[in-house]
Amino acid sequence: MSPACRLAVLGSTGGTGRLLVAGALRRGHPVSALARRPDELAIRHPGLRTVAGDVLAAGSCEQLVAGAGAVISALGIGMHRHATTVYSAGTGNLLRAMAAGMPRRLIVVSTAALQPPSPRRPAEWLVSQLLLHPLLRKPYADMAAMERLVRHSQTDWTIVRPGRLTDGPATGKFRTAVDAKLPGCWSISRADLSEYLLDLVSDSTSFGRVVEIAR
Repeated sequence: MSPACRLAVLGSTGGTGRLLVAGALRRGHPVSALARRPDELAIRHPGLRTVAGDVLAAGSCEQLVAGAGAVISALGIGMHRHATTVYSAGTGNLLRAMAAGMPRRLIVVSTAALQPPSPRRPAEWLVSQLLLHPLLRKPYADMAAMERLVRHSQTDWTIVRPGRLTDGPATGKFRTAVDAKLPGCWSISRADLSEYLLDLVSDSTSFGRVVEIAR
């Protein structure tokens, strides 16, 4: 895959998505960004193509992935507790668009909280089982459905599960665990996460893997 391949970004107006778009352009990647309200992206660059549309609407993803070499999905609803289909239905639309041709490379942001930590780490286990899962069980259920779709797709996928996202600066200092639970997976800045996601674009060793990431 060319280092300067076009990237298609979902969730481009969210906290992580904006950093992804800006970081990709800074690295020399042309970018296609899907946004329901393109003005909210607030990035102007000759390498940026903004696609006005909704990931839940048929046809939007086809326009987004046209000409792209890789797709990064940073879809999210924040810390809202309500039921949603944004993750599963949106990713389903994306996968159908990708199945029609190129691209094959797919990187999807999920959450480390989906997989409970070991009870041998009591502080993490208590936060997960007594706070996060009861509070966010509906969006977590949709994230889990999204992950199942991705795992069974014919793409070169990587699922990235970050800890709690913060607005701190990029430090380049973080830990990862591949296909394993990361101890102390508390938080990571969106800036560090977005740089890591961009690093994964051409990393074939991460195909078919689930990566947890935190400071």
